[in-house]
Amino acid sequence: MKNTLKFLYPTLILAAICLIVSLALSSTNAVTEEKIEKINAEKTEEAMSRVLKAESYTEKTVRKDDGVITYYEAADDGEVKGYIFITGANGYGGEVKVMTAVLPDKTVKAVEILDVSSETPGLGQNATNESFYNQFSGKKSGITVLKTGADSESNEINAITGATITSRAATKAVNEALDICDEIQTEVSSNE
Repeated sequence: MKNTLKFLYPTLILAAICLIVSLALSSTNAVTEEKIEKINAEKTEEAMSRVLKAESYTEKTVRKDDGVITYYEAADDGEVKGYIFITGANGYGGEVKVMTAVLPDKTVKAVEILDVSSETPGLGQNATNESFYNQFSGKKSGITVLKTGADSESNEINAITGATITSRAATKAVNEALDICDEIQTEVSSNE
């Protein structure tokens, strides 16, 4: 009996510690969850205003074969200025997340790279440099990536040196935003 108590007592103490720590973590999560969501919403709105300035950004959804896609309609005085999409594609180390502003004429207004933290530092993470993402402005659907010598008039962009996979992922995300915009506009015009 003495040996059993010798093992039971530490086991009960460890179980109590685990229970207390679990309760503390869940309480902290409950307290901070709303604040984190608010901060994320503010960051998203700031990024949206950088890619397409507007008085209002209305969250909308559209059904696609593989699920529901959320996008934002940017408007001034009730007139649609464009659409903002947050899309992603797999890069070298993980997902490359991109915010794309598309004008009603289906051209890219601006792009902001939201997350390339999984990409190689000094290579793929260079997608956050303006010299890379500014290449998308004015482009239409079907953008292609070349290692060098891209012709901006031919809907091409230059890849980041040493990070072609990341460049292709960002381009795929932008092309996806353009395709979704085309679907949305086709659906809207068919409903009119």
